[in-house]
Amino acid sequence: MDIGRISAITIGASDLDIMEQTYSKYLGYRSIKTGFITHDEAHNWGAEKLVDAPYLIMQPEKSDDFSFRFVLQPNQSNYIPFKSYGWNAAEVIVENVDELEEIIQESPFEIIGPPADLSFTSDIRAMQIIGPAQEILYLTQFKRKIEAFDSPTPRCSVDQTFIVILAGKSIDSMQYYYSNLFNLEKAPIMESRIRSISKAFNLPESTKYNAVAIAIRDQCLIELDEMPKEASERSVSQGYLSPGISIVSFKLYDRNKMINGYESHLPNLEQSKCVIERGLNNELIELIY
Repeated sequence: MDIGRISAITIGASDLDIMEQTYSKYLGYRSIKTGFITHDEAHNWGAEKLVDAPYLIMQPEKSDDFSFRFVLQPNQSNYIPFKSYGWNAAEVIVENVDELEEIIQESPFEIIGPPADLSFTSDIRAMQIIGPAQEILYLTQFKRKIEAFDSPTPRCSVDQTFIVILAGKSIDSMQYYYSNLFNLEKAPIMESRIRSISKAFNLPESTKYNAVAIAIRDQCLIELDEMPKEASERSVSQGYLSPGISIVSFKLYDRNKMINGYESHLPNLEQSKCVIERGLNNELIELIY
């Protein structure tokens, strides 16, 4: 299978109004669509209690090829960001991260990592925030085009998710799974300081973790982070989506192996079908074809 663009990030939230107000006022996102989760969607996701649950879809101010999909479900209070396996964060391309920090300081978002240049290059600057549903976002600015990094150009202040970050037990197992399933080229393993993980586990800030960034089509990447041995499986309430980031939706290009899927209700993809893969860390991968 050949995958590309990150088309949507799905997050379970206990208050859709708060999500709408927060993403609209502080990130400039537009409310595009509301509706109710279908029987086919809920059962394919393994979230049977979400049949007929309301959802809200929001998109960046000036682009329409990426969506945040917020689904109404109860809070799962035992979830602590960065401490369990699964989709850890969505990395969003932005125009000016320092200007966003000033805006976000007065918002429901919690800044867990203020703007800083990355350790390996001063041409990339990023900050980390946690949203009202305990979702983790990295806001990333490229000060200039980097030849070795095929990054998208932001079309507005806060644009699309271009990297998704998966936390797991074994970097080798995760990389084998994704490269084998989606015919992706393996990437070299790097040692990286991930301060948010170190803070969650009370480890020294200088602690390094094995990580890889696997390139996919459409200027997107999947980052794989190997967690400390103290990490655990993510606890999920029966019949609901996992807390934090629940589903990542990718465009599927390879249609040689057509599968009977369920209907997509994402904007501009209503004529498409979807199929779910469940990864090694119980992460939900929605493929749209």
